[in-house]
Amino acid sequence: MQELKIHQPIIDAIIVCLKAVFEEGKVADKEVGFLLKQYKNFGSRDRSMIAESVYDIVRWKLKYNHQLEIFNPGLTMYKHLILVSLLNRVYGIKNPEIFGVTSDEIHELLKVIKLPITEKQIEQSYPETFYNFCLDSIGEQWHSIAAALNNKPSVFIRVNTLRTTRDALVEQLKNLQVEFSTDCVVPVSLAKNSDCIQILSKNNLKKSDLYNQGFFEFQDIGSQAIGEFLFSSITDTSKLKDITILDLCAGAGGKTLHLSALLNNEGKIYATDYKASRLRNLQQRAEQAGCKNIKIIDFKEVKQLKNLDYILMDAPCSGTGTFKRQADLKYKVTSEKIQEYQTIQASLLNEYKNLLHKNGQLIYATCSILPQENELQIQSFLKNNPGFSLVKSQQLLPTEYDGDGFYMACLSR
Repeated sequence: MQELKIHQPIIDAIIVCLKAVFEEGKVADKEVGFLLKQYKNFGSRDRSMIAESVYDIVRWKLKYNHQLEIFNPGLTMYKHLILVSLLNRVYGIKNPEIFGVTSDEIHELLKVIKLPITEKQIEQSYPETFYNFCLDSIGEQWHSIAAALNNKPSVFIRVNTLRTTRDALVEQLKNLQVEFSTDCVVPVSLAKNSDCIQILSKNNLKKSDLYNQGFFEFQDIGSQAIGEFLFSSITDTSKLKDITILDLCAGAGGKTLHLSALLNNEGKIYATDYKASRLRNLQQRAEQAGCKNIKIIDFKEVKQLKNLDYILMDAPCSGTGTFKRQADLKYKVTSEKIQEYQTIQASLLNEYKNLLHKNGQLIYATCSILPQENELQIQSFLKNNPGFSLVKSQQLLPTEYDGDGFYMACLSR
């Protein structure tokens, strides 16, 4: 056990972030980034301790509250959550008095931490109502999925083949002494994706010349799978120059850039989003990546497009497949919110389906693990739209690979 002397400014910084997340509904990742930009006097070790503690407590808050309640129901402050988090992460505390406890109490608390927790909802630290909702929706498989979603997220990058090759980038990563793995299995084909690299060591790749020159993008392996899923639907790759694709819910544009590379800058990709602010950096990112077949359009102009070959609809959803990297979402998702997303998804499917030409294909995707937003949504659409048929679909689960949970369905008109 590593002995740790923790200082008050570190505790205060962690508490600032926790209050923002749990009392104001803020996003943990953004709050940590914002705080660390403000407090530049923290060293790298302190910054790492702050970030790791916030993410750990957000992920395991309900479990830690349970352990505190068993030990002493009176310990309800944020500093006590920090203490339990450190002890669960096998840190010894040199100065327990800073948390208002004694060394003897630390030893007693460690005994409580080692006790088994029989209630799976508490053991995996999910709100009871949400946990039971998922159990009803998914079945017993939810228990293992819930556990997998509590794992720390893996970091993946995608080689930008418009700027470099995988072999060249691999050599450059070696020169930077970055630990990585090229053994990345894309569940779409259950085959290795040569453009995907898993980063295994801490690094400053976002500040590297390789990143700034567009040689790679940070992109989850599951997100990369969506681009591969669409591209695998193209039967005649000799006519890429004639293909038209609408990325209807492009967001920040990661999948747009991936499609551009897969098409080798041929064809035309229209990118848009109903929240225009999400697209604000896409033009700069496209230029950096060397993408020349992307046109960003206003969402209001979408219906002017006709006879499209493909529509990629990465629909707004609950994000239940992304809890690894967005653990605070587990406290925000409700059955009512899920119903709202279902309504939005159905509306998007029905409103934009006719932009496809005859035999055109719609790729529907979510980062959700819930059948209500995935296969049940598609079943409902097909029932009401007999002119469409299901070509293929796939649910990617975090129990099966290192990426986020995603669903993909290819519908042909």
